[in-house]
Order: sequence, then structure tokens, then C-alpha cells
Amino acid sequence: MELLQRNGVQVAGKDCVVLGRSAIVGMPMALLLIQADATVRVCHSRTADIAAACAEADIVIAAVGRAGFVKGAWLKEGAVVIDVGINRMTDSSKK
Repeated sequence: MELLQRNGVQVAGKDCVVLGRSAIVGMPMALLLIQADATVRVCHSRTADIAAACAEADIVIAAVGRAGFVKGAWLKEGAVVIDVGINRMTDSSKK
């Protein structure tokens, strides 16, 4: 929420998707968004069409635990995306 607030992102009235339902990130983030008057959909591994849910969202919070899970093609123009991930990845630009 702090990232959204500091960057002037208006949350009230926005359609938000939280990817991941963990007790540490996903569900608390969903509750914070609800408290800020957003409409929230929580998606998880059993959600039928995650790409379609993301395509409708104004704000996407990715807390899936898998690097590169969200694809750019899934997002609508102007969507705000926050990736909460902490995965280690190799830097392909370094040799």
C-alpha cells in the first residue's frame, strides 16, 4: 500500500487483482485494498483464467512466488503492477 500511496496511485474504486492467497502477503494485501475502497479479486493456482482477470484489473499485485509469472500481454494499458517476489534470477546480460 505504501508503494501505491507514495506514487499517487488512487485505489478507491479501482478493480484490483491479487495473485496469491498466502497469509503473509496475498490475503493481507487484499484486505488493505478493500479497506482503501478498491474492488478486489484474489486469484490462486485453481483460478480458471488468471490472464483474463489481470486483463480487467487497474492494479495487479503479484505475490505468487514464481518469477516471470505475469505476462505483459495479460495487462491492460495503464495498469499498475507490483511484484512482491524475492526470487533469485541469473542476470543474462553478465558474462
